[in-house]
Parts: sequence; C-alpha cells; structure tokens
Amino acid sequence: MNIITDWWLFEMAPVSGVLRAVFYTGLLLLCLVDFPSPLQATKIMGSTERVFYTPVFAMRLMGLSWVSHRVLSVVTKLTIVAWVAAAAGFIQPVSGILTFLGFAFLHMVNAGALGSHHSKHSALYALLVMCFSVSYDFSLDGLLAQYVNWPLLVSEQSAFTSGFAPLLLLLFLSYTILAGGVSKLLYGGLGWLNGEALRFYIRYSPSRWPFMTRLLVGSPVLCQVLATLTVLIELTAPLAIFISSSRVPLVVGWICMHIGILFVMRPAYWVQMWCYLLLIVPSLTNHSNITTAVSLGGLFTAVGILSSVVLITVLIRQSEEWPFTSVPMYSNSLKDGAVRAPSESELYERALRAHRNKHRVWQRAWLPVEVMEDILVRSIDDGKRHRLFYLILENRVAKFVRWPQYTKVVRATAIADLVAKYADQVELNISGPDYPATRLLHEVASIVKNVLPDWERYDRIELVCRTDSGSVRIAAVPLDTQAVRGFNDHQQKSESL
Repeated sequence: MNIITDWWLFEMAPVSGVLRAVFYTGLLLLCLVDFPSPLQATKIMGSTERVFYTPVFAMRLMGLSWVSHRVLSVVTKLTIVAWVAAAAGFIQPVSGILTFLGFAFLHMVNAGALGSHHSKHSALYALLVMCFSVSYDFSLDGLLAQYVNWPLLVSEQSAFTSGFAPLLLLLFLSYTILAGGVSKLLYGGLGWLNGEALRFYIRYSPSRWPFMTRLLVGSPVLCQVLATLTVLIELTAPLAIFISSSRVPLVVGWICMHIGILFVMRPAYWVQMWCYLLLIVPSLTNHSNITTAVSLGGLFTAVGILSSVVLITVLIRQSEEWPFTSVPMYSNSLKDGAVRAPSESELYERALRAHRNKHRVWQRAWLPVEVMEDILVRSIDDGKRHRLFYLILENRVAKFVRWPQYTKVVRATAIADLVAKYADQVELNISGPDYPATRLLHEVASIVKNVLPDWERYDRIELVCRTDSGSVRIAAVPLDTQAVRGFNDHQQKSESL
C-alpha cells in the first residue's frame, strides 16, 4: 500500500504558490469572458424557456427543477469572492473548497440548458483537485503566519502539500480525452477513421480559418490522416498517467488537436487548454520522492482509487450524466459524406431501443444539417413549413433556448412519444394530450404566440421525424387561441390535483 500511496502523492511535483495564483487568476478571467461558462449562469438561464430546460439527475435529487435569477446571482458573486481568496492563498483549503462548490452548483444548473456543451468540465475537475492542494509560498496564509501568527489550517507535512492534485487532474483530463476517442469508435465504428465524417463536419461547421477549411474539404487523404491521428491522440491519452516521459508530449498533442478544432470548427477549448497548465508545470518541475509517511496519505490514495473506478465505470457505460461527460461529439460515421435518414418502418423499433439507453441507434445531430427530428410551424398563406428554431432566430427573440439543448429536447420528446404510442398501439400522427410530443407542442405554441409579433400568419405547429421517404408527422397542434388556452387550463388543473 505504501508504494501505491507514494505514487499518488509523489509521482508529480506539488502545485506551487505561484502556479496556484496564476492558474486561479487565469481561469477566473477566462470563465468571465468565455461564453458560455458557469459564471454566466444567470444570463444563460435568463435566456432559456423553462419548457426546454432539463434539470440533471443531481438537481432532481436535490428537489430542484429550476433555479431563480436571484439565487444564481448570489451564488455567482460568492463564488467569485471565494475564487479570489483561493488565488491569493487565503484560508486554504477552505477557499478552494468553497470555490469548487459554487462553481459546481452553477455548472450543474447550466448543464440543463446547454445540451451537449461540455468544454467547461475540465474547469470543474481542475477546481475539484485544487481542493486537495495547499501551498504556503506566495500566499496570504504564509505571509500572515510569518508576521501575525496566523493559524494554518493544514500542516506543511500533509498530503495537501504533495503532488496528488496534479496527478488526480491528469487522471480526469486523460479520461476526458480518451472518452472522445472511444466514442468515435463506438458510435462511428472504424469507418470514422476514413476521414469522411471529419471532412463532413469541417465542411458544414463555421470556420475561423477558411483557407484551411477549403484545403481539408478538398483533400480526402488529408482528412483521413487527421482523423486517424485524432483517434490515436485520444486513445493514447492514458499513457500520460503511467509514463512520466510521455506527459508533456501527449499534453502538447492535446493542445494541437484543440487548436486545429478551433480554426476549422466551432468549439473553442480555451478553458480546457488553460487547465493543462496544472499538468505541464508540475511535469517539468524537479521534485524529490519523499518516502516518509505524511498525514492523510491513505485517505488521498482512497480518493484517487475511487475516482479511477468511477471513471472506468462511466466510460464503459458511456454515461452522460452530470458531472461526467462521454458525449460522442462529431462521432457519427457518414459514408460518402452524406446524412442517411432511416426508413419510416424503423422509427418504432429505433425509438424503443433508444429508450432502453441504446443511444447509438438514434443518431444525434451535432450540426443542423444532421437533424432528424424538428418542430415546424406551418404558414397559412402558402402552407410552407418553417423550422421553429430559425424562425425564432430570425425574429431576434432573446429568450428561447440554445440550439444544442433545443435539439436534445426535441430528440428526446420524439423518442418518448413514439415509445408511448407503440405501447398504446396507435398511429404516429395522433395528438392526444397524454402524449409527450403533444404536450411539448402546446407549450411551444404558447411561446410562439407570445414572442412572434406576426404569429397569426401561422396556423399549425408540428413535430416531425425525417425519413428516407420524407418527413413523417409525429404530432401537430393548432395555433388557435382557444385550443391552446384549453390545453393550458387542462394542464393547470392536472398539476393542482
């Protein structure tokens, strides 16, 4: 056991006071300006319609389905205060723990409004591991202890002053990188390595470097090389945990991958790249392996082992439940760069399997061109159907929902509706008030009437599924005032019973 404890505590150099101050300060600034982040939870929740909000399991356990603007504002301010104290090394490790708890609460709340967005998980993990780190050099605690006999909460000969924190973060971030590679192979198969999927996503993603986008789209061979290299970088991430000489080169590879994504696709991983600072600096810092026993060493070792077991379990189960992420982003394998819709006869079977957590049978859309289910609003004049999200966007409506969360809710509703109708042995185009799609459409109809100044131009709102033979209507409701009001009255009566 001593060998294992020594490895957890002394495999990497501890976080110095200077590194602690630089890391906390830089991360705070990034989270204040890089949207969306947990520190902007008030703004994010304020622009999200409640019907599209899906509280995570941890929130439901706490009995929360929504958090008010006032609570979020207070928690944000208190978190920033604790964050500044942690950066200054004041009242360690309490200030670090309070920073993590505040950030985790805001992160948890945000998770129900952001859909597949997961770039800030790295910050969550980094703030967690910093709860296990104390450094009295370059800190207010050390300064006050020297001049005014300030009491130190943690002994300088405890596991808090070891290299446990950066090694634990390495475990979490290696898992995050590895999960991306595993998801690509699980959801896209070996076909993902041929580069067609990567080429597809580069073609349809907003580009910050158009020249590189044109080069990659025009070169299938280059896309194949980059796809294979990406998966190789992701699958070899765990080597950084066990082979010390590989840590810095592997982390540099992660950074290069993020920069490549930044230039030719939308995701920007500035926060995640900043968190790598806690891996690179301790990896390059000379330190001695202390073999004498330190207090709390056994407890810290247990935390490290338990974290490893949990992450392995999450990876195997492909869990996407907060606070973990196995989101298979950009993992659909697209043959010949084309989106292939399922047949209408497959919808029930696919929905049933997806409902049983077989997520791969019902692909998710990472870009609008991949959408297989949507809400449409039909025009009275010409019968033309408009995609709801873009209709809201065109009218500059401030409060609706972010696109990834919108698609998440619509997809889940379509699956739940198909499963319910299969159980009742009814046809697809049934809009009974007890079916999920009908309930969602009635609530959305109320939103449409409240936010669109010319809503009278439209007479019907529909949820459809895309198939190889065209769109199949799952449910539809009229935008008639009396019909919508009647449904809302029915809902209110049901909730009051």
